[in-house]
Amino acid sequence: MVGITASMGFLLADTYFIGKLGPEELAAMGFIGPIVMIIVSASIGLSAGTSSVLARASGRGDQQELIKLATNSIIIAMLISLCFTLVGLLTIDPLFTMMGADENTLPMIREYMLVWYWSPLFSIVPMVAMGVMRAMGDTTLQGKLMILAALANVILDPIMIFGLIGFPRMEMAGAALATLLTRGGTFIAVIYYLGYHFHVIKFTKDVLNSFRSSFAKIMHVGIPAMGTNMIIPLAGGVVIAIIALFGNDAVAGTNVAMRIEAVTIIIFYALSAVVGPFAGQNLGANKHDRIEKSLKLCAQFALLWGGILAVLIAVLAPAITRQFSDEISILEIANSYLYIMPLSYGAYGFVMIANATFNGLGKPIPGVVISTLRVAIFQFPLVLIAAFFLSDMHYVFAASSLSNILAGIIAYYWVMRTVKSLSPTDIPQQVEQPAVEYN
Repeated sequence: MVGITASMGFLLADTYFIGKLGPEELAAMGFIGPIVMIIVSASIGLSAGTSSVLARASGRGDQQELIKLATNSIIIAMLISLCFTLVGLLTIDPLFTMMGADENTLPMIREYMLVWYWSPLFSIVPMVAMGVMRAMGDTTLQGKLMILAALANVILDPIMIFGLIGFPRMEMAGAALATLLTRGGTFIAVIYYLGYHFHVIKFTKDVLNSFRSSFAKIMHVGIPAMGTNMIIPLAGGVVIAIIALFGNDAVAGTNVAMRIEAVTIIIFYALSAVVGPFAGQNLGANKHDRIEKSLKLCAQFALLWGGILAVLIAVLAPAITRQFSDEISILEIANSYLYIMPLSYGAYGFVMIANATFNGLGKPIPGVVISTLRVAIFQFPLVLIAAFFLSDMHYVFAASSLSNILAGIIAYYWVMRTVKSLSPTDIPQQVEQPAVEYN
């Protein structure tokens, strides 16, 4: 949880410091946020696919399979990240114009993204590497690395944005460069630890020859998981495009609230990050009862913590949002979002937990269906009605909140039914090897 909090702090720190430049820059970050989160979400999905197959191999004690999957997952991550960079650089203007960016915000967006689009390699590979670590039961090291990276980003952001201690003032590009440098440091660290601490990165002929089979195993979960995770920021991009009809201040205010939201629901991200490998390990060890018990506990916790969050955020929202802007119109929108959306955080949290469990079980399609229902069937129609017929931002936020609650109910019943129906035929083939220990 601490490590993911630090990782989410990247975009929050960028938003905070860029907000000091002015409302137009803050609005530009509102358009940038969903696109950045699409790539981050793709990395989380690929990490889930990697973690799922590795966790089951770990539960069986199959060390050779661990090495093949870990090494090839890094190669896959590199190839995918380079595709994101190429496509991103070629589509900056048409993409953000389609989202509603105007002549004031588009140059700022271009300035940021021309630098930032070189960072997917240093974002996706570390995320996948950390999925490998989680699959082997280690969450401490990745947490430390993420904290160090976030601290470095917070230090570099003001230096490069405002031109402190002799550096040139780079403004939007400075924030992107700070992210690029700190992510690059994380990339070097995770490759080193996987190779020399966990000993699961080996570019031998045998390992490389297994690329096709490893690719199939990882992407069986990875592709649907990437889709599931990318649906959320894609929907966010569409919602931002609709909100842009209300003006740049509405975009800026929503962006502030969404960045705050990402940090407040960190514990749900953390639970989903570990419940997938937990489910995979226990599936591999034929301990279905532990999976069912963990889901019941997670559901109880999600509802309890979601309720606590809703109250805390309602009380603290005005004080928090004032740290990002002095514009009254921006603050009103941000506060409205934070009064309404947290009512659904408990349900939304369990959607993330259920989807991660499906991935861990090697059954990723239900997660795709639930996320698609949440966005395409519930959120989009309700948001469009609120925006075009009611013409009120409060109703736009209420529509999104209601879609979370409906998806949460469906997710609970679907995942519990799936776990209860598990049978011995769902267990991956056992490998007669001693349990693996990691020093």
